[in-house]
Amino acid sequence: MTGESQKIFDYIFGLTVPGVKLELARVEAFAERIGTPHRHYPIIHIAGTNGKGSTAAMLAAILNAYGHKTGLFTSPHLIKPNERIRIGNQLVPDRFIIEKVETWKPDIEDLGITFFEVLTMLGMTYFHEQDVDLAIFETGLGGRLDATNIVEPKLSVITSISMDHENILGDSLAKIAMEKAGIIKAHKPLVLGKNEGSVVKLMQEVCEQRKAEMTYVPSVSSIQSITPVGLTQQVDLICSNKQVNVELPFHGLHQVDNFCNVLASLDTLGLELNEEIIQQGLNDMHWLGRMQPLSVDPVVLYDVAHNVEGLTALLDSLRHAGMQDAILIAAFNQRKNIDGMLQILQGWTGQVLYTEFKGYSALGRQAMRDQGVDPDLIHNDPLATLEFASRMKQTPEQAICFFGSHYLAESLFEHFRIDT
Repeated sequence: MTGESQKIFDYIFGLTVPGVKLELARVEAFAERIGTPHRHYPIIHIAGTNGKGSTAAMLAAILNAYGHKTGLFTSPHLIKPNERIRIGNQLVPDRFIIEKVETWKPDIEDLGITFFEVLTMLGMTYFHEQDVDLAIFETGLGGRLDATNIVEPKLSVITSISMDHENILGDSLAKIAMEKAGIIKAHKPLVLGKNEGSVVKLMQEVCEQRKAEMTYVPSVSSIQSITPVGLTQQVDLICSNKQVNVELPFHGLHQVDNFCNVLASLDTLGLELNEEIIQQGLNDMHWLGRMQPLSVDPVVLYDVAHNVEGLTALLDSLRHAGMQDAILIAAFNQRKNIDGMLQILQGWTGQVLYTEFKGYSALGRQAMRDQGVDPDLIHNDPLATLEFASRMKQTPEQAICFFGSHYLAESLFEHFRIDT
């Protein structure tokens, strides 16, 4: 990273404000000033509590394999903001970000545009200038008032919904689901992933009000078999009456649900479910932090599970992959439901360690102790914890799995020489 790009990134990060400024008027005004770039190509809009990023990444990779030049906007990033904006596996270049932000500074400061809003408009503008065939936008937080919700999508997708960000989105599943339902637009189809019955009913009611056709994924898909194969899994399923047998490039029963979301979306878009093309897209995708192998021998994994549902899915996936004795290394964000995750970890048959880390809202040693964590299991940094875990291993094959904060990625990726 050059000094010039670091200066611009520091400026963008400096636009982060205390609390969350959720509203659309500000970003709509900003978009108007810079030429409404998001109105020049079709958009798929994705919301949800868990699985929306993986669904978006798989869908984008497969659409590229079908021959559609597809933009992908996701959040958060692991190492650098460029990761949020990509076409295929090519990240938006620093030069583009520098030039646009320098040009936009007067409007950014006049309107009080936030960090996420700047990145959203960078994505929308980059995809326009690169003349994409379509783009996929993942919401940052919620849906109804998320900056990405200025779009008029060709298709909306809502993945699994659970309790998260309760202080912002609401203190009940119904309130959170209504915020996610804010991306459903009149007369535009919705693909809804597997959810609790109350959520499905609510989404059906919203779709009826807005005259939007809804496809509930479990109603059109049926999983025949899932077979772990090393660090991947072979999946055989039926979606929209079409048999699909592919190898997913990552583990996780929840990822099979996400893949079903993708297939239902492809069908809704009118694409034939071609097994060969779908496999090509999966083989080409580059998606980090989802039961990601940092090392194969020994096995060291990293997952961004950071709430109760995400952690539950991770532990189920480890068991399904035959890693029920994996040594877990937890790094918590203090804004999450720590007590709920600690309760889940009590049922893990392997050892659980805890690490401090550098990053916004990191849960420190004392706070972990206050939550009842044994101080002897808490370590100062991820790499020191990794060294301790390596000495604890009972067999060479025993896996180690980091999970929690996205901020873990920086030190882990540097240590294992992972390229983003």
